[in-house]
Amino acid sequence: FISLFKELARPGDLLQHTSYPFEFANVEKPYEVYTGANVRLRYFLRATIIRRLTDIVKEVDIAVHTLCSYPDVLNSIKMEVGIEDCLHIEFEYNKSKYHLKDVIVGKIYFLLVRIKIKHMEISIIKRETTGSGPNTFT
Repeated sequence: FISLFKELARPGDLLQHTSYPFEFANVEKPYEVYTGANVRLRYFLRATIIRRLTDIVKEVDIAVHTLCSYPDVLNSIKMEVGIEDCLHIEFEYNKSKYHLKDVIVGKIYFLLVRIKIKHMEISIIKRETTGSGPNTFT
């Protein structure tokens, strides 16, 4: 779906406190809410009251997170990099897929060090890609 709407009341005067029950049943929400550098995916309710002079519009965001259970496949990742006969480093991570709230746990093994190390760091980088083919933006 892109948008669904329901008319809550016919045109007329609203003279007292009134409630309008509503329901959007079986609405597919295949993606989680996401805010990135180039893309924002959101689900929200919008209430619109049309008046003579100016309309009243109110939006309320709905948080959507996938709460499915995933198979507990603990595929650890090992990666080795280095400079021949000077430096060999092995990286090991405890899993290949992470939940948004998971902690990334790993180890770095220095197997061979024959050079002076001036600075060392490890980084986690978020890369957001939109589009496909020649219209890919990162």
